[in-house]
Amino acid sequence: MQLTSRFRIKNIKNIIEFLNDIHVGRLATIDVNGYPQIIPMNFVHTVTNLTSKNLSLDYEKPTYQDDESENTNNNFKIANNVSTKNPSHYKHVIYMHSHHRGEKIENLVRNQKVGFEVDKEICFLPSYYFHPTDASFADTLYTSIVIKGKASIVSDNQEKAFAMNKMMQKYQSEGKYIELTQNAKSIIYLTVIKINVDTIDGKYKIGQEWSGSFRKDIANKIIQREGITTAREVLKDMNINILKNGELELPISVSMDL
Repeated sequence: MQLTSRFRIKNIKNIIEFLNDIHVGRLATIDVNGYPQIIPMNFVHTVTNLTSKNLSLDYEKPTYQDDESENTNNNFKIANNVSTKNPSHYKHVIYMHSHHRGEKIENLVRNQKVGFEVDKEICFLPSYYFHPTDASFADTLYTSIVIKGKASIVSDNQEKAFAMNKMMQKYQSEGKYIELTQNAKSIIYLTVIKINVDTIDGKYKIGQEWSGSFRKDIANKIIQREGITTAREVLKDMNINILKNGELELPISVSMDL
């Protein structure tokens, strides 16, 4: 994505948090006729330490430092000026489990280059929020992450067990299960897809380009249309708090360094 600065997510930590929160992403592979095939997938994101003695199985996340310069190294690139200093020995990875046969498997074996997209619709904004009659003013608030990388089928059972345990931690955070091991039959016969990430691009549209007074006006309209319960979650994504007295609290910086 070619993004203007005001719509770009500039902090890699916020991208990682978003990937951890969202349950469904879309995997794009290229079929035998050159057409993209897009399939919704459960997934988990992690960070690999390439210098570990355990090779790709030391997944301790690095500490990031914000930076406004483009970060590129041999192992990972945050595209379009996303803000981070990413240590060169770390690699971002997406894992998914899959049926062992199917078109997407055939596609990625034939062509490792894939796309992966994760998004969240925050709120639809009716046209009349902005203009009394012109339908073209209708808009949507959202967050979207686009990933490009190279996919492969994981052959190492220890890595497959790690990936599935990470999936369980994400989707069943309350526990109540025994962790999978590399010797489990379900792991031995399981197909796990791995994307080694080359680029991550993040875009958000939450009214950050609006003035404070206009954002409050739209926020009040959202409350009126959606109801207080739904609106509270929407406004949270917009970095707006509803105080106990009903007043709206905006962040000090309208631009929000995301």
